[in-house]
Amino acid sequence: MTSRIGLTIWAVSLSLCLIAVVVQASAGSRYKVQGTVVAITLTQTPPLIVVKTPLGPKNHMTVGATVTAQTKILRGKKRISLNTIREGEVVWLTYVKAPGGVLAEIIRVGA
Repeated sequence: MTSRIGLTIWAVSLSLCLIAVVVQASAGSRYKVQGTVVAITLTQTPPLIVVKTPLGPKNHMTVGATVTAQTKILRGKKRISLNTIREGEVVWLTYVKAPGGVLAEIIRVGA
C-alpha cells in the first residue's frame, strides 16, 4: 500500500514538472499567421492589433497582439506607422507569447 502511495506521489510530481516545462517552452515561442485586420486600438496604450486568420472553411482564429516600440511594421520593405494600417487589410503577423501577454514582433502589410 505504501509503495502505491509513493508511486502515485512520484507520478504526480513528474506530471507537474512536465507541465511546467511545456508552459515555459510555449512562453516565448514565435508564431506567424496571415489574416485580415479586424481592429486596431490606437487610443489604447500600448496599442493592440487584432487579426482574424482562417483555419478552414468554417473555422478561424483571432489573435490580439500588443504593438510596442520594438514592433517592426512594414509595407513591402518600407517601415510604416501603425495608424496607416486599415481594418480589412491583409497582414502577416509574427508574434510571441510572453508572460505579460501576446506581443507583436513584425507586422507585414499587404502580404
